[in-house]
Amino acid sequence: MRLFFILINLFILHFAHGQQGIKNYFPQEIIKVDLSAKTEQEINRQNQLLLQPELSTKEQAELDILLDKYGEVVESVWDVIDGGCSWYCGGGNYLVKASSSLREQNGISYQASSANDLNYKTAWVEGKADEGIGEYLEYYFKNKSPRITKIIISNGYMKSEAAWKNNNRVKKLRLYANGKTIGILNLEDSRTDQAFEVGTLGHNSDGTDLVLKFEIMEVYRGDKHNDTAITEIYFDGIDVH
Repeated sequence: MRLFFILINLFILHFAHGQQGIKNYFPQEIIKVDLSAKTEQEINRQNQLLLQPELSTKEQAELDILLDKYGEVVESVWDVIDGGCSWYCGGGNYLVKASSSLREQNGISYQASSANDLNYKTAWVEGKADEGIGEYLEYYFKNKSPRITKIIISNGYMKSEAAWKNNNRVKKLRLYANGKTIGILNLEDSRTDQAFEVGTLGHNSDGTDLVLKFEIMEVYRGDKHNDTAITEIYFDGIDVH
């Protein structure tokens, strides 16, 4: 019996040591996102003016102000990445999977693809009855795809302030690369994009595709629903341009 307890204690110590050895990552950059109705109206107005073949002096002055504020490549307030060239011109994943997803409601999908469409209006929501600890998203990249140096997470259901507050947000995500733990991503409880620098990922020496897995470890509880949402996980890196 004594030997049994010794072995149990050794196992606990070994497990705790392993947990302590996992690297913790914190956001290198917090990117504020303006999804207000006012901004949406102004961007829509800018697009309308850009499409007009001729502008009055007053309209041209209005357009100049809007272009100075938003830039010509902005197409929609809901776009995670503005128009124009980005890392996604040559990079990006070819597949995304989820361990579970909330069933479609009122025509709104919460599938994994909703966290892979570069749109702030949609979100992946895990499908478990509880807060979804252990549920995950997996992103698949061809081995020759440009390498990743930055992971950006739009935390929670960002389409509105109410949706963000009412649903759970992620507090900690365990990041795996091809089944190996890279570390733990510690997210702030803010309606923002949070950028993590985790080294260079991709171009596996054995020629296999890169698979990044994001597993929910801990959440910030929502005011109304015990469902955990991630609006988007997107990437930046090298080997483009």
